[in-house]
Amino acid sequence: MESMHSDDAGVIVVGGGHAGVEAAHAAAKMGVPTLLLTGDPSRICTLPCNPSIGGSAKGQLVREIDALGGAMGVLADACSLHARFLNESKGPAVRALRQLMDKPSYNRMALRLLQTLPALRIEAAMVEELIVSAGEVRGVRCADGRSFYARRVVLATGTFLGGKLFRGEEVQPGGRHAEAPAIGLSHALRALGFSMQRLKTGTPPRVDRTSVEYGAMRVQEPSATPLLFSRRSEARFAGEQLPCYLIDTNERTHALVRENLHRSPLYGLDLIRGIGPRYCPSIEDKVIKFAHNPTHQLFIEPEGWDEPTLYVGGFSTSLPADVQLAMLQTLPGMERCEMLRAGYAVEYDMVAPTELDDTLQTRRIAGLYHCGQLNGTSGYEEAAAQGLVAGANAALAARGCEPLRIARSEGYIGVLVDDLVGKGVDEPYRMLTSRAEHRVLLRHDNADRRLTPHGRDIGLVDDSQWMVFTEEIALLDRAVSDAERMRLPVREIGSERFQAPPTLAEALRRPQVRVAELRSWLPEDLSADLAERLEIEVKIEGYVKREEQAIVQAARRERLVIPADFAYEGIGALSSEAREKLARQRPRTLGAAGRIPGVAPTDIAILSLHLQRPEHGSPAVTR
Repeated sequence: MESMHSDDAGVIVVGGGHAGVEAAHAAAKMGVPTLLLTGDPSRICTLPCNPSIGGSAKGQLVREIDALGGAMGVLADACSLHARFLNESKGPAVRALRQLMDKPSYNRMALRLLQTLPALRIEAAMVEELIVSAGEVRGVRCADGRSFYARRVVLATGTFLGGKLFRGEEVQPGGRHAEAPAIGLSHALRALGFSMQRLKTGTPPRVDRTSVEYGAMRVQEPSATPLLFSRRSEARFAGEQLPCYLIDTNERTHALVRENLHRSPLYGLDLIRGIGPRYCPSIEDKVIKFAHNPTHQLFIEPEGWDEPTLYVGGFSTSLPADVQLAMLQTLPGMERCEMLRAGYAVEYDMVAPTELDDTLQTRRIAGLYHCGQLNGTSGYEEAAAQGLVAGANAALAARGCEPLRIARSEGYIGVLVDDLVGKGVDEPYRMLTSRAEHRVLLRHDNADRRLTPHGRDIGLVDDSQWMVFTEEIALLDRAVSDAERMRLPVREIGSERFQAPPTLAEALRRPQVRVAELRSWLPEDLSADLAERLEIEVKIEGYVKREEQAIVQAARRERLVIPADFAYEGIGALSSEAREKLARQRPRTLGAAGRIPGVAPTDIAILSLHLQRPEHGSPAVTR
């Protein structure tokens, strides 16, 4: 492997989860000699918790990773055993793809992809210490005594920093099931002065797929046609498409939770200090904190084509194994189930992401980048997105180039990074559509238009991907332009009636008219995917123009002065958390309000509208 400045690599990546894989893939694909250090290379991207990729807001992140030239979308498409679009009835701004993976295939293909990169070397090693000189990173030292040198280091340590596993009275060190934690590196970061805190996550039990009665469950069928994250993937099924199932907890389930709280490390035993994820609570949290709900929905999902396990989504728990089995056997269709692995909680160290700039480089140590759960996020997709940003920026810095920066108005990735470095976290951060104030622009369908030019500029989008992108965008733009001019030879389309023959665009703007009904008037070389994008662009054109104007005005709104006596409690559309924090902190400007943790971009948009109402007069603008 070519050396750089007598170092072992241009970039060292520590950790082989989704963040680490995306970081290593980006740096090496950009041609920078890269070294990936991970405890066990055979366990790269093992999908340790749920078997899914994508979902609400997360699916948009995967599309954006793919548009930039990243790996996650391609890998997911190659391993998908169940795919569905979520929120289809709610419109294109929140529509999102979710796929279930064959876990062994995902792990295997991720490793195989990395092994094809000439600039990447993978080593089995547990990093224990950072080599730092004069405020700059110089490399890493490992538990086995080896040292590796580079002036750019990306930490993607997941849940391994100071990791502990909890199941009932059992407590043991671990980053995840059957894997040792990274203790030394956690101590090293503290010694360097980084602000750290403890977070907690968890995973549910797995059951034998042959031991359940599916007839007692509600079935969720996969899509009848291939649904893909990557525009580089072939439009075909990766393998047999499998159904998923829905069931509900009941009073017997909840009674077992309450009766055994004294054995819970989260409640009765008081062993866990880390803050858990608000949007993915344990079953104990659900029963206690939402006691008014008589049931909670669970998702029964296969973990692979040949895997014996079913994932019980929504049933994360750290109760003892015997209690978990008893709880499972209260559920419909699972009265005789066999539990193959009990669930557990994991507590780990994170570094405050406010220690970072918007390239994900730490301000404290030059050349050191953090990504993934180390920054306080939850989820594979959030980790992968940060990994791409950190890895690409480390590679760009190694080449002496300008960094990759994605604005909030350009992508969910931009929202994610801006939220982390600007507001920090006090609980595991999950991407939500409500966090993106410009979500009408940040759609699942147009991620390539928004971000592929960025990927090309930094050298992550190769010639093949770029050629497909430019050809498709040219076809789409021509189709949109033609649709505005082409007059149809009819006045009726389905149930819709027109006073005069409409243009194709006028017809598509009617909510009840779908592009499939107009197929005979579309260009033959326009694929079904591009035809669908044509429909979306025409239907929401007005919303998009308003949003683009809003972005232009955003700089001015950032400086709007809020009256000192402004009555936040009178704005019912604000979230309760935003009303409480705004009333307490009384920010002077709209920009300052937006930087208060817990005040979402949607809250700021609502507040801006109220500030500009006539009853408030013309709001002052700071100079």
